[in-house]
Order: sequence, then structure tokens, then C-alpha cells
Amino acid sequence: MKFLTDFTKLSKVIAGVIVLGYLVQLIAPSTRGVLALVPGRFLPCAWNIFTAGLLEVHFYKVVFSVLSCLALARLIEPVWGSSEYLKFLAATNVATGGATLFLLYIFFALTHYSEKSGDLLYKEVSGFEGIVAGCLVAIKQIMPDNEIMLLTGVIRFRAKHLPSLFLVFAVAGSFLLGTAVSTVPFVCFGTYFAWVYLRFLQYKPELSARGDPFNEDFRFASFFPEVVQPPVDKVAQVVGIALRLVPRSPTRAAGGFVPGAAPLPGSDDADAARRRERGARALEERLGARKPASVPVSTNVDIEAPLAEDRTPQVVSSGGEVS
Repeated sequence: MKFLTDFTKLSKVIAGVIVLGYLVQLIAPSTRGVLALVPGRFLPCAWNIFTAGLLEVHFYKVVFSVLSCLALARLIEPVWGSSEYLKFLAATNVATGGATLFLLYIFFALTHYSEKSGDLLYKEVSGFEGIVAGCLVAIKQIMPDNEIMLLTGVIRFRAKHLPSLFLVFAVAGSFLLGTAVSTVPFVCFGTYFAWVYLRFLQYKPELSARGDPFNEDFRFASFFPEVVQPPVDKVAQVVGIALRLVPRSPTRAAGGFVPGAAPLPGSDDADAARRRERGARALEERLGARKPASVPVSTNVDIEAPLAEDRTPQVVSSGGEVS
């Protein structure tokens, strides 16, 4: 039983939910239409945006999902805490399910008269791959330079490349196994929305700000090969400028600050300067550049010594000299 004690309680609960969902749909196949994401029957079963990301219908995927859930939570949850980790999983899962639903509707609308697209509208889509992809993005942020070795060191790569490698192999494998309809959007959207949450929305109490906008190794282009990173950076820059034109609350504005960005329309120079100063200070603290200076503490003896000298009684000699 020591094997089970090495994992967090939350990860064991999620793993139990995956196994339970697999057994339920195995015993009663009709439950797939309620728990899986079916675009044509989304209403009134709106909850399947959430449950679809926890439902597996293939045994080999159940094994992969359970092992991934236990292993990844063991690395992430101690760093963030159970509450923040659960919030991250829920946000990534719901956003992935909603985006997948929207994509399937768009695809159906574009090919409305195709018999194949009609089947797609009532296809049961589910899988834990979106959450796994999101957790790998979290690993990329937490421990980007950790080296991972496979096959006794024959294959080596850094943890920051895990999301991209998983996306490539998951998409390629889904076409071979015939599960591309659910795997491709879940993996792609899971990777993207996990990055959005960690980059812009996750609250950092130690910095009193949101997101991780100063980490160069965590920018959007870092998920792509180095050859195409420059053009991706330019596209992301244009999108970032467009997003900054949207009015935001002061807290979100502080968390979404980008160094060198122009002030928002309607804001004064003083407010923009304060935002730049806060952003620069948060960056220095995050990189550990600013260390608290050691301030010598004066003791009572140090303070009272000169005062005691001044209070020394002066004796005037008969010759008029002061001793």
C-alpha cells in the first residue's frame, strides 16, 4: 500500500472518478450520451462540457489517464496546493470542452449537407487528454530545465518540450487509432487554455499579480520549433496589442502588464508609469535579482555610548583648565 501513499489525495480521487466512469459506461452504454460531449444533444445535458473531459471509453486510455493523473499531480500539487491545482484543472477542462463544442458546431455549419458531418454532430466525444496536456504545460512552467531520460538515457529532452512532444505524438496516434475527432481538439485546446490560464489569469499571492507575463521560456512561441518562433512571436504580439485595447479591471491590468507596452487609451502617463514600475519590481523579485539589503541594527549600547561621553562631568581646575 506504500505505492498509493506516494500520491496526493486529490489525484487519487480524480483517478477513481476516471475508473468509475469507465465502469459505468461499460455496464450501461447509454450513459455515454449523457456523460460524453454530444453537440447535437448539448441541451439539456450542458454538464457534459465538464464530464466529457473525465470520461474514458477505452481500457488502454484509462490506464494511461490514471497513471498520468497520479504522476503529474505529484509534481504540480505540492507547488501550488490542492485548491489552486483543482481550480486549474476545472478551468482547463471546461474551457477545452466549450471550445471543442464550438469547433464541432462550426465544422457542421460549414459542411451542413455532408452526411459525414451529420454523424459528427451526434458523435460522443470524450477523453482525459485535454487535462493531461494542460498539466504538461504546468510542468513546462514549473520545472522547464529539468532533464527527462527515456530508455536508460538513450532519449533525453527537457521538461519544457513535453507539451509540444505530447501534442505531436497524441495527434499522430489518434489518426492511427481512429480517435482523432476527440483527441485532436482536446489536446490542442487543453494545451492552449492551460497556457492562457497560467500566463494571464493565475493569481500569484507572492507577487500580488496575475499570470506569468515575464517568463521568456513560457511565451506562446516557445511551444513551436525555433525555426518558426519569430513569425509566431509577431502574430502573438499583434494579438496581445488587440487584447490590451479591451478595458480590464485594475487587478487584471496589473497581472496582464507587458513590458514596453503602450498605455491603454484614456489612461494618463502617471498611471502607466506606476504599472511599469510594478511590473519591473515583480520581475526583479521573481528572478531573485532583488535581495533585501542587510541593515545594521543599532543596539542600546551603541546609542547610549556617545551620550554617556557627553554627560561626563567636567571639572574645572584652579588654573582655569577644564578636565
